[in-house]
Amino acid sequence: MGNAESLHREEVRDDEKPLIAPCGIYCGACDIFLGRSRELARELHRIMDGFNFADVGPFFMGIERQEIQAFLDMLEKWAQADRCPGCWSSGGNPVCPVRTCAENQGFLTCAECDRMPCHAGKRTDADPGQDTQFWLELITKRYARWNIGNLERVREVGYRRFIDEMQERVRAGFLTSDVISDEPVITEAFKGAPQGD
Repeated sequence: MGNAESLHREEVRDDEKPLIAPCGIYCGACDIFLGRSRELARELHRIMDGFNFADVGPFFMGIERQEIQAFLDMLEKWAQADRCPGCWSSGGNPVCPVRTCAENQGFLTCAECDRMPCHAGKRTDADPGQDTQFWLELITKRYARWNIGNLERVREVGYRRFIDEMQERVRAGFLTSDVISDEPVITEAFKGAPQGD
């Protein structure tokens, strides 16, 4: 179905490639890519810490000092977090099997694949971290099928128009957080797996 020529992939500039993840997430609408929340976290931490909210919060808001300090620590960590450069610029999951699959086939996204949505691998429970179908299903559930809708839109209108449409939506205030499921999708999928620091 979706070869690169029919999708006008040649119209995608090199600086635009990091905007689109192979799985259909539009990275250019992701706050981890854009960095707005880090700036806001930095400013909120500065205000709350400068106000010494940990001192007055228990009296005026009934919030325990240790809870306030934990929140301030979280804000500080968030403010110092790295910006994600997008999946095609070494961001996202460093060992994402969806990206690896697309890269091995020379695709920018799964929209170019005749088997989209992914039916490339056999679903295995032995090592879900390396299972392309598992990851695409997980991403699709976390993003409430928005990524699949994006891939379908790329197939309808091509990359150039899709990028232009998404950039307009982002300018109007859209973020990926508007579509992410409020269910604990990742937590449930990796229950029992070691947690990162």
